[in-house]
Amino acid sequence: MILTSFILSFDLDHTLMINPFRRWVFPEIETWFHSRAPREQFPFYDVLGREHSRRLREGRLRDAYDWDDIVRTVAREAIGADPPFTVEELVKKHAVPGKVWRFPDVLPALKALRKANVPMVVASNGFECYQRPVTDCLQLTPFFSAFHTPDRLQTAKPNPEFFRFAEPGRIIHVGDRIDQDVVGANRAGAVSVWISRDLPPEMRRMPLPRRKSHPDFPRWLSMRLKWEGHSGPVTEEHLPDYALASLEELLQVWESAK
Repeated sequence: MILTSFILSFDLDHTLMINPFRRWVFPEIETWFHSRAPREQFPFYDVLGREHSRRLREGRLRDAYDWDDIVRTVAREAIGADPPFTVEELVKKHAVPGKVWRFPDVLPALKALRKANVPMVVASNGFECYQRPVTDCLQLTPFFSAFHTPDRLQTAKPNPEFFRFAEPGRIIHVGDRIDQDVVGANRAGAVSVWISRDLPPEMRRMPLPRRKSHPDFPRWLSMRLKWEGHSGPVTEEHLPDYALASLEELLQVWESAK
């Protein structure tokens, strides 16, 4: 456990970058899968999603993000055979320029934070073997001193135990998902930072600490939570400490937390 001053932890997918899963990896697996299993009986994305959701419901948070094991499981049930590839191999194959990319605000923000000697780590629900090929391709890996992922920690966000890689009260966690990043950080007692690049202009114009006091902020959160699959009300644990429109605002958060 890190016991120094504040540390900045980052989610990866849709926070810093876009990985190749949705556009390249899963479609390639789907093509192989339906060459052997009838689409009508075993629709690929349905069976994949059901297995992922089942593991989440059972509290098997680490296993819910083990895509190699998930794909093997559904392939054995539908086809009676293992795939002739691994998900890790497909990620490496597709982690190339043009198939993965980072958001425009990422490099300027990370460079400014590094210049300010801010310690930075990855805190992602994606296994390291799926994430590092992408961060390597996008030249993001050198910014981080460690990768904290379910395969290493044996759990995943929003479980507060995920944040045991440092003293939670000294973590500033940045992510795009309310249900995983914000809720997990809040439950752990960390500083929660929500990156929402489509934050409405009227909220962007407000000072960072006051944005969540905007009268439309709860409605904005509710819309996001519905998109994430949350059907209940917005509660205190859904409220981030900060809402950013750009990662270039992170240095302000860091300065205020020191």
